[in-house]
Amino acid sequence: MNRTGKIGVAAASMTALALDVAAIVVVPQLRIQQSQAALAQAASSDTRSSSSGNSGSGSSNATSTPTSGSSSSSGSSSSSTSSTGLKDGTYTGAVTATGRGDVQIKITVSNGSLTAVNALQYPQDNPESSSINQQVIPVYVKEALTAQSASIQAVSGATETYDGFTGSLQDAINQAKR
Repeated sequence: MNRTGKIGVAAASMTALALDVAAIVVVPQLRIQQSQAALAQAASSDTRSSSSGNSGSGSSNATSTPTSGSSSSSGSSSSSTSSTGLKDGTYTGAVTATGRGDVQIKITVSNGSLTAVNALQYPQDNPESSSINQQVIPVYVKEALTAQSASIQAVSGATETYDGFTGSLQDAINQAKR
């Protein structure tokens, strides 16, 4: 093969590599943005329906500030419950290990409803994990508050965080049911 042919093959290989990298980085970002847009649209229609006579469900604290690795599964409760069977209080889910790192969730239950979901710990030790989780944690928090459960949709490209988030969230919810 002559030099021009080798350069052409090398250029084609580099183009294919660039497309692979774009698919790995760009496609999950687009799916995250689509999920966020769908949630915003759903929240907008929820707001419209609650302003036309339906009652809202109170406040929702959706923070996702990590703390250093506390791993206790403790909870507090009071006597108030509702038809959901959740006791009022704050409950910390078990640290759930994923292939990318640990995830830990804390919930607050008020008047028997899930009113706050906080990500205490999530993978952020590399730029990719940090970027993905800064975008998907708020999506997962909002979905959990809307669903009042750990039955939420996974965001494509963030399944490790999804598995850890829902695992720790379900543990916290189970504590609130006791």
